[in-house]
Amino acid sequence: MDATQVLSDASDVQVGAGIVAILALLLVLFAAWRERRRARRVDPDAVGLLDWRGVQMLALILLAVALLLVAKG
Repeated sequence: MDATQVLSDASDVQVGAGIVAILALLLVLFAAWRERRRARRVDPDAVGLLDWRGVQMLALILLAVALLLVAKG
């Protein structure tokens, strides 16, 4: 079984949800890295523009929904 057979068996929703899940996972990891940098900053007055914990939580919710759509298949 090659990759084209696997992709042809999967529905468009599964493939799209899989791509969204991968992107959401990357966003979760990036937000965790940025939050760690924010927590360990030298100058406590140097505030950031984004609340990275909130971004991470939203990305985790998106990841869960996308994985459910992939699993529902």
